[in-house]
Amino acid sequence: MKPFHLALLLAMLFSIVVPASGALPGDTSGNDHLEKPELSRLVLAALKDDQIVQDARDAAYVYIVWNGSPKRITDSSGKERVIRRPLHRIVVLNSETLETMRSIGYDTTPVIGVDKFILQKKEFFPEFAGTPGVGSIWAPDYEKIVSLQPDAVFLYATVSKSSGDAIEEKLATTSPEITVFRFDGYLPKTYSEEIRVLSDLLDCQATGREFLDFYTTNIDAVTSRSAEIPKEDRIRVYFETWTDYKSCAAGSGYDQKITMAGGSNIFGDETAEYPEIDPEAILKRSPQVVVKLVGAGKYIFGGYEGGANASFQQVHRDIISRKGWESLPAVRDGRTYILHTDILGGPHFFIGVQYMAEWFYPEKFGDLDPETVHAEYLSRFQGLNKKLNDRQNFIYPV
Repeated sequence: MKPFHLALLLAMLFSIVVPASGALPGDTSGNDHLEKPELSRLVLAALKDDQIVQDARDAAYVYIVWNGSPKRITDSSGKERVIRRPLHRIVVLNSETLETMRSIGYDTTPVIGVDKFILQKKEFFPEFAGTPGVGSIWAPDYEKIVSLQPDAVFLYATVSKSSGDAIEEKLATTSPEITVFRFDGYLPKTYSEEIRVLSDLLDCQATGREFLDFYTTNIDAVTSRSAEIPKEDRIRVYFETWTDYKSCAAGSGYDQKITMAGGSNIFGDETAEYPEIDPEAILKRSPQVVVKLVGAGKYIFGGYEGGANASFQQVHRDIISRKGWESLPAVRDGRTYILHTDILGGPHFFIGVQYMAEWFYPEKFGDLDPETVHAEYLSRFQGLNKKLNDRQNFIYPV
């Protein structure tokens, strides 16, 4: 077959998607590498047999894009994962991975199943309305997952690790043809590498680098300056999750974000990752700034769903009215803030970090513009209306 004709047929084959499973397509020698003669024979056979066309499409992709070899990546669990065909049917059980897929420019059409929390985020994930739900990382619907015949299932690496391990083990036993990938998408210390690995896995290297540059630029705008603040001069911060009197300790994602913004977490020395705090201990440690997280638990309002300014105000009033808190420097100096998890808890955390840096050191970080960064993130990398960034839905005081 002439090179031009082969190239034309390969282009036609690329235009149709088929399931990915089993051995390397067209690898008749069994050496786990696709050679040009093997691809040529498969293409010729495809001219006579519609069933073989499916293998030929994937073989063409593997030969041209992957240089004829399986793709090997190491995910955030530390395990090497191997795929021998491109992924065409994907189930995602963590919204952070799905959000990052959009950020790196991946066409999420192959995502054919999502967890219940993604379905609940109608404003942020509108394109997945009507997509089959598969439960959650804590209560997966195995029957539904398997019925969707996915090539791959994406889970968390460290969030509820035991639940993720159980899902991976069960799928390995019952459906070994499904490849499991594990990423977190919310930890600053691993996120840059996760962007790189996910971009490689999904063949989004160029657009992935574009997002990584954006992310790095906006994180460095804070950390390049906060790193200069001596430990003893860092502002004392009490960070409270959406569960009252539950904070975070060193090593947790929230602690990393507080540190990036230049703060000193007053409960960073606790042994539990997310410790429950004695109210008296807060008074004794005398925080200069308080940050209360909302958007989950009993504080489900605001964020991308919007329209909850009164709720922000009420939470703020309740916080500063706690017994004995009138003596805290944070309350006395008007430095108690409400922050929505939609811009701190996941891949978007760099937006929340910029807001916290402004709150911690207004003179040092007065040039930051997290609202504009948020708008660019939404429109450029998430394909959403940039007006969803209205700060009154994410922070208080505005």
